[in-house]
Amino acid sequence: MNIDDKNAEEERIFNELADRLIAEEEDGLTHEERKKIIRENRINSIKQWCAENPNRDPARAKDKTIKQLALDEKAVVRREEFRKNNPEKVAEIRKRTRNERRYRDNRATYEEQLPRDYLHKDSYETRLKRAEALNGCGFKTRTFKSKRFTDEYAAELKSPNRGSTLEGHWVRTDGQQLAISWFGGWSNLFTIIGFGCTSLALLVFGFHILALIMDGFEYFWVMVSIYVVLFGLGVFTLKHRAILSHRDKFYFNRHTGLVKTPHTLFRKPFYLPYEDIVCYGANERNVGSARGGSRVFVSLMVPLKYPKHYRFTKPTFYVGGSNREWDSLAYATAMTFMDTSIPLGTHLYQSIEHYFKIDKDITEKHTFPEELKPYLDPDDCQVNRHEVW
Repeated sequence: MNIDDKNAEEERIFNELADRLIAEEEDGLTHEERKKIIRENRINSIKQWCAENPNRDPARAKDKTIKQLALDEKAVVRREEFRKNNPEKVAEIRKRTRNERRYRDNRATYEEQLPRDYLHKDSYETRLKRAEALNGCGFKTRTFKSKRFTDEYAAELKSPNRGSTLEGHWVRTDGQQLAISWFGGWSNLFTIIGFGCTSLALLVFGFHILALIMDGFEYFWVMVSIYVVLFGLGVFTLKHRAILSHRDKFYFNRHTGLVKTPHTLFRKPFYLPYEDIVCYGANERNVGSARGGSRVFVSLMVPLKYPKHYRFTKPTFYVGGSNREWDSLAYATAMTFMDTSIPLGTHLYQSIEHYFKIDKDITEKHTFPEELKPYLDPDDCQVNRHEVW
């Protein structure tokens, strides 16, 4: 969110509060009493329409006024059901709202501009040389052409407040680094091994039952030991597959201006400037898997530069796996994240707060970045600044 958007949001909140105070002074009713009266009038209007139009849905009425009243009432009912069924989430939302209001009241802290010396300011050429030093060799430049992947995603996020939270759009960040998952890699390999072992264990269990029926208990302990080992190995692998998930992500580092690619099964990761990463979607709605199996939508992350020691292959990475909008949004979020001329959007705050709460960085191998800690409240673990640089 840029400064103009933030000012507009604050002005809107101020106007709503002002209108509420003026209305209370005019009619002597509180905001809650007024809302109750408005809802009663709305329900009466809907009931009157339903009496005149039996067996018809007011939400589909031709009368736009009745239709809007019915939609408003449905929205109120949904909110009430959500509050009733999710008391813990509602309490958390109310707590966050109270905290945000308290942060705004402390204007000295809320609007304080902290130093940004830790953000990358080096030119593209300087960062390219740094990447070459980290990789241990120079770069090759490639041109990407594909008959299937032709839809190049935009690198600019149109609305910074739209999009990625901790749970959505395949994007996570601790404020210093932002991660996009590779649709493959070690964690997926461990998942396949885990499912394979558990499936094989169930198959062995079937043969075990058959052996008991045909041969009695002659091979009982042999079959049991094989079954237990396979099943235990499968469950252990599935449970701990996330241990290697940090190796299967792109890491966009806002403090260095470089991107670290995922580990592949036979290749080490390498570094390159974020300007040399592009993302494409398929020109078809779905991309079919091998031998005509299931079809999923995936996108392709393409490094336009790669180390010279990649002699036989030009690296490309499948990402996403959900839909075109989310994939393009994740890529645009990463590119906007690397632009140090603008603050981080509020759509990234929940992810930053999560890693601050557990005191881990994005890889969960190190502590939370020290440079980001002044932007968060140590007690509530929420962003308490006007802008997070």
